[in-house]
Amino acid sequence: MTYYLVFASLLGMRLFEGRNRTGWLYWLALTGLYLFSALRFEVGCDWPNYLVNYEMQKPADFGDALAQPNPAHWVLLEIMDRLGLDYVWLNITTSAVFFAGLHAIAKRSPSPLAVLALAFPVLILNMPMAAVKQAAAIGLTCFAFNAFIDRRIFRFALFVGAAASFHGSALVFALLAPFVVGQYSFRNIALSAVLSIPGVFALLATEAAEIANIRYIVGEADAGGAIFRVGLVVATGLIYTLFLSSRWQTVFPRSHKLVSLLALGMIGLGLLLPLSTVIADRFAYYFNIPQLMIYVAVPWLYPSKRRALVAIAPYLAVGALFLAWTLLSNHYARCYVPYGMV
Repeated sequence: MTYYLVFASLLGMRLFEGRNRTGWLYWLALTGLYLFSALRFEVGCDWPNYLVNYEMQKPADFGDALAQPNPAHWVLLEIMDRLGLDYVWLNITTSAVFFAGLHAIAKRSPSPLAVLALAFPVLILNMPMAAVKQAAAIGLTCFAFNAFIDRRIFRFALFVGAAASFHGSALVFALLAPFVVGQYSFRNIALSAVLSIPGVFALLATEAAEIANIRYIVGEADAGGAIFRVGLVVATGLIYTLFLSSRWQTVFPRSHKLVSLLALGMIGLGLLLPLSTVIADRFAYYFNIPQLMIYVAVPWLYPSKRRALVAIAPYLAVGALFLAWTLLSNHYARCYVPYGMV
């Protein structure tokens, strides 16, 4: 019931924002969601796993932390140990990084509160409230996306590198680098694909890739709801590419190149599902960011007579997914209920 109340409150705030455009509601929602995530206690299936990491790092040092896969996570744990901070500070810190990035995306959107409302049922519940390493990576990737839009290549590279230091999967967005100042064209897409081949092979040779292969491909790990979460991301990418791209270029020209490239990635996620539902699901959370950008912008791409219909469609889709997950998922029942705070 707690999660339903939070989602309902966000929807109510979104309706009020649409009539009054009151900025304080957005800050109330953002602060509330941050505290809801950061101060959770024994909520999220990865809670005990990260607690093990926290204890493992105590007898280690910075050298050991830097030698680990995803070194920023371990460096953060080492800093916490040096400062005598309790385990909960891992969630406080990574949630801060995630919500800072989400805010950076939201403040550039036509409706910042809509970004928060639509992000809660899938992205927020599954990332900063569970997978904190990837949550931090997603937050930093949001800053990289904004740097892409601003055509700041060095800033883009910095944020992608920082994101990858928390979760190596974020390195996939380095493929966007040739387009930061280059044109969006089939020729450049093909060139980027060719140039990425050495990097892909190098990434596949890393220890992190080997671990992922054992856990998620060779092993029996499976994400039960992935087909629905990934399917919605793929469908959004297809709808954008087929029906919205030209309208987007007219209404939001600065972000057209980024969203168009990411939409291709969203479509490509469908190819990962037969290989590993877990890997496809993990990457889909990154692509929830352009999905949110598309959902929130859609009402501005159509004439006013269609605006109400297209505006409500994303809420219905996300709401249905949220309801099915909370009612049918063993993962939800095991890891999120009851909700508790420190």
